[in-house]
Order: sequence, then structure tokens, then C-alpha cells
Amino acid sequence: MELYDPSGRIGYLLWQLSHAYAQRLEQALRPLGLTQAQYSALVRLSLDGALSGAELARRCGVTAQSMGTAVQHLLERDLVERHPHPTHRKIIEISVTPSGEALALSGERAVDPCEREALEPFRPEEREEVRAHLQRMLGALNPQALGPVGDR
Repeated sequence: MELYDPSGRIGYLLWQLSHAYAQRLEQALRPLGLTQAQYSALVRLSLDGALSGAELARRCGVTAQSMGTAVQHLLERDLVERHPHPTHRKIIEISVTPSGEALALSGERAVDPCEREALEPFRPEEREEVRAHLQRMLGALNPQALGPVGDR
């Protein structure tokens, strides 16, 4: 077997890219007192409505334990609330509060410069193609992260 330069491997490139982008997101969200998982949860709940903790974790691409920690902090700040599922008594759903939705919008504004920086190397007509290719890759590896099936 022959060794390959890792910079030619998709996994290596995605890993490096995700870490570089995650650092920028963390810096952008810090003034709002949000982690990436918390921000992701607020956005997903704002877009998708109430979800169980497990489903929220799947859609945000984090472990259930990480999402549990994120949700606990959001609960303490009254940004989300928990309530029983309307038909499945054993399921507890999480929904975003109006202040949580407002903070999700502030988060969107805070991360916009990160998006612009990441897409800077591409011509305007290439940017949607890059986004579409990344969504296809994500759809192959974690389709739940793209939202409800009906939205795809």
C-alpha cells in the first residue's frame, strides 16, 4: 500500500475546513454567549418547530449528550422550553421561545461574515454550486442535518 498526501483526500480537507470554519463561528458567536451547538439548536427549532432532543441532535449533527448540554444552557436562559409531545407521552419536545428566535436571528447576522469569508475565493456564479455540492455530500452522509424530509 502506498501513502498519499492527505491534502488530496476529501476527509482530510473537510476536517481541516470544518475546524477552520468552526473557529471563526465560535469567535462570531461568543459575544452572543452562544456555542455552535446552541446556535444550531436555536436555528433548527426556529425553522423546524418543536423537536425531541434526539431528533434535534441528529439534525444539528452532534451527539445527544452534547445537545443535552446545549439545551440545558438554553433552558437556563429561557431561550427554549420543554413540554410533553402532544401524542407520545414519553417524548419531551423542545421548542424555541420568542427570545430564542430573536437570538437565532442575531446569530445569523453574526455568522454572515464567516460565510462571506469562506466563499470569498469563488466567483459569484460558483458560490451556489459550492453550496449545492456541499449539501449533496451532507445529504449522503447525514441527510437529517438538511432538515425534515419534506423540505428536501
